[in-house]
Amino acid sequence: MRRWISRRGDGPSAEVERARRRVSDQARWLQRLAVLRARRIGRPSWSSYSGRGAPLAWRAVKTTVAAVLSYELARRFLTDPIPLLAALTAVLVAQITIFETVRSGIERIGSVVAGVLVAGLLSRFVGLTWWGLGIVIFAALVIGQLLRLGPQSLEVPISAMLVLAVTEQTGQAAITRVVETLIGAATGVAVNALLGPSVYVQPAGNAIGELAEDLADLLRTMGEELTEHWSSEQARAWVRRTQELDAPLRAAEAALARGEESLRLNPRGRRLVEATPSLRAGLAALEHAAVDVRAICRDLADLAEAIEERGQPEPEILTALGRLLVELGEGVGAFGELVAPDVAGPPRDVVPMRIALEIARTHRDVLAELMLVDARDDRDLWHIQGSLLADVDRLLRELDVERGPEAQRVRRR
Repeated sequence: MRRWISRRGDGPSAEVERARRRVSDQARWLQRLAVLRARRIGRPSWSSYSGRGAPLAWRAVKTTVAAVLSYELARRFLTDPIPLLAALTAVLVAQITIFETVRSGIERIGSVVAGVLVAGLLSRFVGLTWWGLGIVIFAALVIGQLLRLGPQSLEVPISAMLVLAVTEQTGQAAITRVVETLIGAATGVAVNALLGPSVYVQPAGNAIGELAEDLADLLRTMGEELTEHWSSEQARAWVRRTQELDAPLRAAEAALARGEESLRLNPRGRRLVEATPSLRAGLAALEHAAVDVRAICRDLADLAEAIEERGQPEPEILTALGRLLVELGEGVGAFGELVAPDVAGPPRDVVPMRIALEIARTHRDVLAELMLVDARDDRDLWHIQGSLLADVDRLLRELDVERGPEAQRVRRR
């Protein structure tokens, strides 16, 4: 726009003066909101919540107890003097969550039974020769893939080979191997369930909170850098920095998936059932917000290129843009504080979140008024500005717990 270009000896336009007065009129209200926001309760310690998962040492203790107990049980009920397969099975089926442990136990039992059946059927026709061994391994691998036994599919040919190796005692070896596997798997599941199945909901909240903080820090940094210096090259660098958010996004998704799985078949997870939908909705809103931030960075890059062709923007524009980005960062940070901490505790107060969004909307309106100054003289520039404001509105809507498609499902009071 023509009025954006600074000219030596020329004062600010009348439109800019009027916008500046409107900003001054809103200063007192913004100051009051800032005071309220400063008084909001800080983020509590996430490590104090029992849902953060079991320590590594405790998991090792549970696995060791399961292995020793299964070994002793197998010695008492079987004739095998050294039933290490039972202990080995208990170690292999022990997973982080009880659902994973049950699934791993079922898969391992299925793989052992399948391998024993393959060896029992084929041992009548083939012996322990190179071609007989090849037939058994091939058949066992195919059956393991058909049964979709996952990581335990290799246990099918292993069991088949071990049973085939004792051709004179195939029946006894098959029964012993199946029983030892059953004892080890059942003991592993029972020990994991009785010694406190772990709940991993709070680590998911931690990861989502870190994602929100990374996104908020990026917006704050952009706002501070923009008021000091702004160029198309710098704006393109911001776009590249938004790509770094992919890693915390994937980490939060993986943590939330594990948290949801840790509640399955877990009696301790009943009081946390309501927390995971809120975290899932919060993560979806932050994913959309990250896309909006990337679009805002692209708009800023296009706007910087257009302005560089025309001259330097008015200081009021840079100030308004910078403050808007900073306040958007505050809004994202407030959303993270609303969603992530103390997922099993009472819902967080939504007032700080609403205050943060209202402040951001006010700065958005101020920026729009400054951009409207003589916009008809440069419609190409206004096209970029309109895209920027639309992306800002979309970001604000994603974080709005009253209107956001995902944020509406976040727990709050």
